[in-house]
Amino acid sequence: MPSARRLFLKHAGILIGGALLASKSANALAERLPKLFAADDFAKTYSTLVNQRTVIDSDKINLILPEIAEDGAVVPISVASELEGIEKLYLFADKNPTPLLMEFELTPLIAPFLTARIKLAESCNVILLAEHNGELLRTSRWVNVMRGGCGTG
Repeated sequence: MPSARRLFLKHAGILIGGALLASKSANALAERLPKLFAADDFAKTYSTLVNQRTVIDSDKINLILPEIAEDGAVVPISVASELEGIEKLYLFADKNPTPLLMEFELTPLIAPFLTARIKLAESCNVILLAEHNGELLRTSRWVNVMRGGCGTG
């Protein structure tokens, strides 16, 4: 039976190794995120993320939004899918000053169900991209915004 000291050293080594790996990926993420979530043109941000990969329109991911949003500052949204193996989700609003709204990195072992509230500057298309087994799946919904939520009135 291993001694308490050996168990402690083993677990400490695992934790330190994990922390080092996490800090490297955190640094890469910290460099990447300000570029993607910056105020920019939708087409530029979208093409940066797609990066010349084929995008397939799909009904296997559900994007649930109201058709009419009374207040663009608090638009409820849900994403659901029965697909296993979805690695990432990207949510865009094509007319927002900052078009990329969310990026989720998921474990591929689950079928996602997410719910949140987003801000929309004006009536626009909300686009969801899902990375699934090396493919990009896309679905979108039009939302009519009665009062803008990103500094517009």
